[in-house]
Amino acid sequence: MLAIKNIFLKHLRKQLRDRYSIFWNLVFPLVLLTILTLIFGGQTGQDISFDISIAMPEIDQESPEETVSYAMIIEDVIRGIEASEDSRWFQFHRQDPEQSSEEFITQEEGFLESGDRHLILKIPGGSLPEPGQIEIYRQPGNQLSNIAADVMNSIINEINREINLAEGNVSRDQLIATTSRQIDVSLTNGEEGSFSIAEFLVPGIILFTFLSSGIQVLVGRISSMRARGILRRYFATPLKPIQYFAGILAFIIVLSIVQVLIIHGWSIFFLDVNLDILNLDFIIYMVFALIVSVSIGFMVLSLVQSRESVGVVSQALTYPMAFLSGIFFEVTGMTGILGLIVVINPMTYLVNGMRDILGVYPSPTSDLLNLIVPAIWLIVSIVISMVKFSWNPGGDS
Repeated sequence: MLAIKNIFLKHLRKQLRDRYSIFWNLVFPLVLLTILTLIFGGQTGQDISFDISIAMPEIDQESPEETVSYAMIIEDVIRGIEASEDSRWFQFHRQDPEQSSEEFITQEEGFLESGDRHLILKIPGGSLPEPGQIEIYRQPGNQLSNIAADVMNSIINEINREINLAEGNVSRDQLIATTSRQIDVSLTNGEEGSFSIAEFLVPGIILFTFLSSGIQVLVGRISSMRARGILRRYFATPLKPIQYFAGILAFIIVLSIVQVLIIHGWSIFFLDVNLDILNLDFIIYMVFALIVSVSIGFMVLSLVQSRESVGVVSQALTYPMAFLSGIFFEVTGMTGILGLIVVINPMTYLVNGMRDILGVYPSPTSDLLNLIVPAIWLIVSIVISMVKFSWNPGGDS
């Protein structure tokens, strides 16, 4: 136990003496959080409004009056939103009576491309119980457009559930858990239903510090000491590798706790954001995220032996994983190679899960995927590390 304590204190003292490390590990996340909050529109979200165009189908004059169409249901829901206190977050645009649906969509697509609209909903024709499909047009590169799409998807999913319940296709007991979650999504961000960029960013910045600690701090320190032969000399003493591992892991855990507390305090006093980070579910998920990050760091150390190469690989891995995961901005809708990276990136699911647990933003991915994909990375990283990792490359392990 004394050996573990000494290793922990050694890394802690090195951290406190190194001003460069203090800045990048403790100060830089706060600077990044503040800059991104200012860039993406401030922390209160009071000026945010979603401009959504509604394209209705041509009315069938021959249909019976008692026939209930999808368009009627959607129109009733939209009018309900407009009459509620949530109307300040939505501005709905409808076609002129003399316009056809196609003409209106063409016109609104131009507004969507220019940023004057965030979303276009094309409502299907037909009536219940015939199947219909609502088409959503959005601008993938626009964060508010992606958020509006997620919100409207949640509302439409809730409408579908209520239709199924009304027709007796499924019982309410079978849907109560999912339905409750969808209702929470439509309200987002607590009591006032407001969207806060700062609240959106705080969980992402926390995860970014975990990623940096797990890959850059851990990998940088072990690779440096390994390359200079310090670890070889350590293990020539009674110190065991497992004791060194426990000591540096304890340092990473303490560093991460300090980072979370500093980010939380900064967000309270300077951004007026007070998230429930002491929520037990969130704490457990944060620990899971940190373990995944550390395991990826050890996988890098296992696959890359030289100190110089480890540094390059760490940088090449950290920033794409951060920027193509939704940590800093919404990445839903990306296609091609970037979309593939988003899908296989464990940080995508971890940040979705963290925001969903805190209730600041609905997860675009399911709760199951938010556990399974990072867990796969964790297992693969552990297996590779057990097979390939060496404290002393080129010598005795």
